[in-house]
Amino acid sequence: MPPWVASAPRLSSLITGRAIERTPAALRCRNAARRRSSNLRVRSASTQVSPTAINLRPNIPRRNKELHDALSELSGAAETYVNISRLQLALSGLAAQDAVTRVAVLGLNSQVSAQRLARLLLADPLGAEERWEKGLISAGDGNERAVLLKYGEEGDNPTPSPLYKVLSIPSRVLRSHNLEMLVSTLNVHVANTTISSIESSKEAVLVPKLQATSARGLPVPYPVHKTLVFGEGIDSAIAFGRLASDNVEDLPDTVKLAIDLPAPEEETSPDAQSASTPVNLQVGTKAIATFRESIQNSIAYERGWYRSGLPSLSSWLTHDLQPTEPMKPVLKTFVASILDDVEAKITKEDTDQLQKLTALPSSHETTASIVDHLETWAEKSHTELRDELDAAFTARNWYKLAWWKLLWRVDDISMISSEILERRWLVSAEKSSIYLAGRMNQAGFPDELQKLVVNSTPEVTTEETAPTAENPRLDISTDVRKPLPWPEHIAAARTELINENVPPLQALAQRLILQTFSTTSLSSALSALLYVSVSSFSVFEASAVGVLGLTFSLRRMQKLWEGARESWQSTVREEGRRTLKATEETVRLIIKNKEDADRGIVVVDESVRERKEAREAVARVRESLERLGGDVK
Repeated sequence: MPPWVASAPRLSSLITGRAIERTPAALRCRNAARRRSSNLRVRSASTQVSPTAINLRPNIPRRNKELHDALSELSGAAETYVNISRLQLALSGLAAQDAVTRVAVLGLNSQVSAQRLARLLLADPLGAEERWEKGLISAGDGNERAVLLKYGEEGDNPTPSPLYKVLSIPSRVLRSHNLEMLVSTLNVHVANTTISSIESSKEAVLVPKLQATSARGLPVPYPVHKTLVFGEGIDSAIAFGRLASDNVEDLPDTVKLAIDLPAPEEETSPDAQSASTPVNLQVGTKAIATFRESIQNSIAYERGWYRSGLPSLSSWLTHDLQPTEPMKPVLKTFVASILDDVEAKITKEDTDQLQKLTALPSSHETTASIVDHLETWAEKSHTELRDELDAAFTARNWYKLAWWKLLWRVDDISMISSEILERRWLVSAEKSSIYLAGRMNQAGFPDELQKLVVNSTPEVTTEETAPTAENPRLDISTDVRKPLPWPEHIAAARTELINENVPPLQALAQRLILQTFSTTSLSSALSALLYVSVSSFSVFEASAVGVLGLTFSLRRMQKLWEGARESWQSTVREEGRRTLKATEETVRLIIKNKEDADRGIVVVDESVRERKEAREAVARVRESLERLGGDVK
């Protein structure tokens, strides 16, 4: 016996019980009062405000108070991991005596097809075609706003909303199961399916985004309990598969995929609770139209209706919506789904943190690597100091400051000596120290030592320590200074050398020139005086005195100036070595202090505590749900 023949008695019983519905408006008038009463009851449980609005604390039923309080605590303890809009929908459901169940019908890139499907699911085949059906069938090109289908008379004027168009329809399905159906679109492009990394695919389907008609036009989340996704053709199925590829295993309980495909030749019996089902809107529309023409076409209607695949969608739509104590099964499943999402996000966060910790090198390996880089840097820096200064002090510029050129090069001393320090004195070492500091900073080492840094820069030269003709050596000592980041030690030492050692060298050269001219002038004057006053002195003998003075002054200038130049060279070399040594010791001291601190400090990750509190809050909600008889697997 064919399936449609076996189901004929059920259809006959339906026709017998509701044949009076085919009569004119007399019976409708008789049932008007009952419908208005039911309409008021449904409206009282409906939520017309924005799903993200924060409402005042309602009068919560006593049986749901414990679970309501636990869910409220979850919003604070796990605010990072919970979807607030879904949580608010669950709280509003627990706060009402008979809360409305929200179901979304989302068309893949087309709202028109979703409206046609919603019309077939809610239409009454025993009644004539109503205005709301024609409105859904002939609605625009898919660019209109979402439509919210609510139970009510067609003449009712529901409160308008900027998020969707509200349509009141006298559907028995909506009235008997206290349903609201949102018809919208799910923007999934077949050629290029992408989804935000912040939002999971499950949230994208169960929390549709509605475009507000405000000035800003920002999308507003509208959470639902169940979602029916409708696509046309195999390409739509592939697009939805790409969208839900990250957690498709979580979707079958609350999400169903319907694909408009050619109807089979014979009836099929798909599982009502399967993840997807093939349907054919054309066959279903034709079946309803045939039955509305005449009750005699009931067998043809039933055959076409089952061939269309729509009965499985109708069964899925009303599944778990029957009123039970203490709450509807769909609400239990919804709360359990929120808890599963929170735990999944916490577990993912734990996994990511463990992977980061596993990828990071150990403290010992990091320290050893830094020490190796430090030793390499020190070796190269000392080599650079030696080679660069050797090249600088044998170059032509430094040769320009020879003692016998001092008479006309005395004004170039500051320029030439400063240029040597700026271009030859640990230039590459300074750059390499910045790279090394970056490695240390990345590894968690500080840049300086508070109250422990012994600055290697030269002390300020005073008149007592300045080089003189009798004491040309530049003795520079260290002093305890304000903490300075170690990568800046070389630059600070160079600045000190330029500011405090170059001017004394310039002053010494000028003083030697002045002394030479003075000595030569006095000896020349003495020579002339002897020639004039002593008649026995010839010109040759008197000139010998002047030449002796000139020779003495030049020799003295040569000795003192060359000694000062050699002393300045040795000072520059020594200060370079001392700066490098002090910098290396400072870095080693930073590493040692960091190791000592790590041994005595237990690092507490704040996110670990937050995830622990979130798990505890989830456990309390599960315990409350279990006491109410909820499925908390």
